[in-house]
Amino acid sequence: MSRVRQTRQERNRSVDRFQLYKPFIFYTAVILLMQSAVVRGGESSLTTFAGLFVVGLLTWGLYEYATHRWVLHREPKAEGFNLPGNLTHLRHHADPDSLQRLNVQLSESVPVCVVYFLVAWALAGSWQAATHLYTGLIAGYFFYEYLDFQAHHGTSRGRLTRYFRKYHLQHHHYDATVRFGVTSPIFDYLFGTFHIEKRGGADRSLRLTATNQGGK
Repeated sequence: MSRVRQTRQERNRSVDRFQLYKPFIFYTAVILLMQSAVVRGGESSLTTFAGLFVVGLLTWGLYEYATHRWVLHREPKAEGFNLPGNLTHLRHHADPDSLQRLNVQLSESVPVCVVYFLVAWALAGSWQAATHLYTGLIAGYFFYEYLDFQAHHGTSRGRLTRYFRKYHLQHHHYDATVRFGVTSPIFDYLFGTFHIEKRGGADRSLRLTATNQGGK
């Protein structure tokens, strides 16, 4: 028996708020602790923080785009090893309204954050600078989680939210080979995946079917 389709408002009321807010609570606590340590050391300025924060924010946009396009959209193997998140993303495309997975699990995001911080520390030369970069990365991640939720289950009607909702849902429901950015169209512009080709209904359906068989 097919599942009864819920409205956006009905899905929103059914959301497990703890699961939704869990990564925000966890990473906010981490950032506050790390930034407090930087402030106590007195070795950073507001200008330095602002510059590194923006760089961190941009690295999130690049990471988000690259992972979405070249990892999550790979055609999964029927047997053997698949890249992390690949099959989960396939299921998300098959059922984008599902409430079973509201955000990236901490077990998946924490290893990425640890690697990012260590690489940032090595490149920037200090853990204080790495903390600022990491704060920018997490701000981008928070924006991603917020926009992804709003695209599928949220009820916000703000102009910016409506723009990004349309942007992301065009990736889901019109052409999954373009518009990989969720928080920004910058990298779609840079890598040539921004523009959507006009297609007839049959071509559109075939395109979406083929893509859904290979992932989100």
